[in-house]
Amino acid sequence: MSKFILACRGEGHWGSREEDNSKIDLIFSFEHPWASGERMMVLCQVKSGNSYGSLTENGFELKSKAKAAAIRSSHQICVVWIDRNERKAFWAYIHPDSVARAQKYGAYHEVTPATKFDLARCISMARSGSKGAKGLHIRRRDTPIAIRRKTVKGRYQDIRTVRSPVLGEIELGRVGWRHMFRKGRRKEGKIRSLEIIPYLHRLLPRWPTTHAITSSSEFKVNGYTYQVREHLLKFDELTVSSKNEEVREDLCAHVRVREEICYPNDWESVVMLSQQVKRRIVLKSAYYK
Repeated sequence: MSKFILACRGEGHWGSREEDNSKIDLIFSFEHPWASGERMMVLCQVKSGNSYGSLTENGFELKSKAKAAAIRSSHQICVVWIDRNERKAFWAYIHPDSVARAQKYGAYHEVTPATKFDLARCISMARSGSKGAKGLHIRRRDTPIAIRRKTVKGRYQDIRTVRSPVLGEIELGRVGWRHMFRKGRRKEGKIRSLEIIPYLHRLLPRWPTTHAITSSSEFKVNGYTYQVREHLLKFDELTVSSKNEEVREDLCAHVRVREEICYPNDWESVVMLSQQVKRRIVLKSAYYK
């Protein structure tokens, strides 16, 4: 578990039978990666052996026995499964309303310095309250697309960054603009991106209705490991209207972002680790349908 605490740059202590009837093995906290001055509290159960988990080709599988043990608690639980043969540790964040059936997780669930950002994302998604785009009203305009594109581009450059409660700072840069208005994209898709871009500063600070990692990859260069992931955020109940069409209140905003995390290959032995872990999130596309 020292590896887990080191990866998150946290502080913690072992649980006791008197406190939780042995349901919690480790209690630790760490500084929130994008909410300044806030610390995250994580409750962990540590498991090992084939009855609780197993390695897969692209990650690991957490067995139903381990999930059932975590769900017995009324709290969100981070289950850490240890493969003793490979000397690897994997994590899974379990909510009280999770289903107690075996589940496979991707390679990014191996404990690394990137885990800190993943835990912050999972804990943020556990927040209760309103989610989605309800109350956000987008007006479709009949301005020629060439003129509209020039106006929206200036607005896009002015926004620059937006704070998401589940991902942190998202950069609005050339990568996203070029992707949304690439030559091969359909005209209707470009128009819908132009219409939603001016509202990104109001949309992205909301909690998404659903959030999924659609792809992930990892590579090593010059002594550093790079983890690259693509996220899809969906915001339901978006309202769109125009002069010639009736109001639609059942549309969904789709926002795709690219997350890049970099840390030293030998992070378990490197000094001043927190200063060598880098993270960047950039907007890839935004549209509605």
